[in-house]
Amino acid sequence: MSNIEKRKTGGVMRTGFSWDSRAAGIACGLASALIWGAFPVVTRLGLSRTALDAWDVTVIRYTVSGLILLPLLWRQGRQGVGWGAAALMVCGIGAPYMLVVALGLARAPVEQFAVVTPSSMIVFAAALSALWLGLWLTRRQGVGMALILAGVALAGWRALGAASRAELGAWALFLTGGALWAVYTVVSRRHAASALHATALVSVGSMALCLPPYLAWRGARLWQLPLADVLVQALYQGVMVSVLALFFFSQAVRVLGPAVGALFAALVPLAATLLAAWQLGEQPRALAWAGLALTTAGMALALWPGRGKAG
Repeated sequence: MSNIEKRKTGGVMRTGFSWDSRAAGIACGLASALIWGAFPVVTRLGLSRTALDAWDVTVIRYTVSGLILLPLLWRQGRQGVGWGAAALMVCGIGAPYMLVVALGLARAPVEQFAVVTPSSMIVFAAALSALWLGLWLTRRQGVGMALILAGVALAGWRALGAASRAELGAWALFLTGGALWAVYTVVSRRHAASALHATALVSVGSMALCLPPYLAWRGARLWQLPLADVLVQALYQGVMVSVLALFFFSQAVRVLGPAVGALFAALVPLAATLLAAWQLGEQPRALAWAGLALTTAGMALALWPGRGKAG
């Protein structure tokens, strides 16, 4: 017998690990934030330094993830998820969300997305959780959220303050993306059978939504683009973001609740800022570092185990 304590339940040996534990939920939230942190950088690189546009990136992303998860959804079906709920989930984090955000990233720097979309999603998710599900934040979690929003504002102060008129138009797109993301966060918690099932619904539904009109409109355009550019987006957007990160995020929301699970989006600005400095030469200043530190403190406070019943 090893030193790891094993329990027998119904004849099944278990090592104590559970996907439904709070620790697993936090680990999944951290993993999703790290993967998503690179999303705006990879997307902007694809839009600004290759021949790809927002429609191309969206179709690549969901065709790859949709084909990967189609067999799973074919076997499991909708599992009681209504068509309305499925449509909200697809719009929330699927092709419509991706298209809105990609159009914004084509007009504004990564820093602005990293500040506006995750922070607005946190606020929208908390509000929708309270209104739709009756899940209210505890006082401690409310203070943590306030610290997070203050930190996000500090981190993006320079970027938002220096925005041009053209870039201001992207803010509406980023805010829309945050609202859509929050809708998915709440609806998936209420209706999805599991994190993997929610991921499959979004990916396959998005593929069905965007691939036919793209083929009718642009035909074989993707086959005419450089293979290397398409593969980068296919591997990162289609596998890492749309399958792995979405599964991890959905699991964190399922275990921790939509309001608390949404707080992991606060790590996206940190990851995006570091990667933008490395790949795009956008160097953060002292004010940005102070804001990111405040955001981290707010997350730690909001996620610290307590007796509250929030989200």
